[in-house]
Amino acid sequence: MTNSFSPAVPEKANDILLGEGIVYVNYGEASQAIIGATRGGSKVELERVIKEISYDGSYGPTKELRRYERYVVKLVINLLKLNYTTLCYGVPVTVSDGVDSDGTYKKIAFDLDFEASDVLENITFVGQKQDGLYCIIKVENALNLNNLGFEFKEKDEIVSEMTYTGFYTYAAPTIPPLIIQDEVA
Repeated sequence: MTNSFSPAVPEKANDILLGEGIVYVNYGEASQAIIGATRGGSKVELERVIKEISYDGSYGPTKELRRYERYVVKLVINLLKLNYTTLCYGVPVTVSDGVDSDGTYKKIAFDLDFEASDVLENITFVGQKQDGLYCIIKVENALNLNNLGFEFKEKDEIVSEMTYTGFYTYAAPTIPPLIIQDEVA
């Protein structure tokens, strides 16, 4: 018998999700918009804290004796297109028009209070698989809670990482704000 190695091949290679896609704000809503160009990809993060329920006499984890203590959903986007619209998605700001000797502009004033209108209906990645079928990853009730940063480099463009966190609703406090739709043929 010879030692041989056979790599694991997906049963259906067409189920491979491709990395490129389109990121939308308020996907499927009247206010739906493409968020713009990205560089360096986007990613979904599921932050989970699972509590093991222990009892006297157990030597380790017991099947079915665990529960979630925390389940946070985030979509991280590396925005290349930065303007007053994309910068303001899911951030508490006020945008106003301005005109002076420098020209016409949009003024962004950052607010210290969170309003219901700051929360996006959703932030959504729409991609496709190798066979052309779609996959939709939607983070609902999204707000950008992370720090905003702009790194200025000579002979390079600014790419700003925006992290949108999904929020639970009062009506459904145990249903994670994440929907994944995987089209099947």
